[in-house]
Amino acid sequence: MAVDPSSVSSLRERKKLRTRYAIIDTAVGLFLERGYDETTVAEIAEAAEVAPRTFFRYFATKDEVALDLVTEADEKVLLALETRPADEPPVTALRNATRTTVEQLRESNDGTDELWLRTQRLLEKSPPLLAAYLQRAKSIENRMARCLATREGVDPDTDMRPTLAVSIVGAALRAAERQWSTLPGATLDDLLHLRDLALDILQEPLDRHWT
Repeated sequence: MAVDPSSVSSLRERKKLRTRYAIIDTAVGLFLERGYDETTVAEIAEAAEVAPRTFFRYFATKDEVALDLVTEADEKVLLALETRPADEPPVTALRNATRTTVEQLRESNDGTDELWLRTQRLLEKSPPLLAAYLQRAKSIENRMARCLATREGVDPDTDMRPTLAVSIVGAALRAAERQWSTLPGATLDDLLHLRDLALDILQEPLDRHWT
């Protein structure tokens, strides 16, 4: 019987995905337990039961493995923002895009949501890693601002509202995440609730400046 090449490719991709998540899961666990600076790539590879060369096949640095899920989520927020209804006010659209992304994590049923939550907690425990994340986030925030500008027909180079909206919403979400990280046994629903509380304060006055 002939083997369907697409099924072989799909199996290979699923195996690669499992290996990737196993490395991330192991790394985040070690970072939380031992500290980010105190954990080496060799220790991550050993604990994940892969060769160091396999680690580097997936990730170039410790920063990259630690930040993989949160930067992936940011990309999904941008994609969700690009597909929001055109009649939504800009900040409302940005808020809904961020919520949709987290809800997709919650519905994944593959453990990704729990791993993403642990990564968020890791960021709050490791200032150097948080700084590295914020540096990476600049690029995606610039793209989000340009997406908002395109939706509203303004020039982000001369109109500061898109950049301000993205920056303020990002700061509000990070404030919610800091508070969430201090809660014992905090869940994804707790994080969504705190994010909603933070954005309830900002959404109406920010959207008002676009009308």
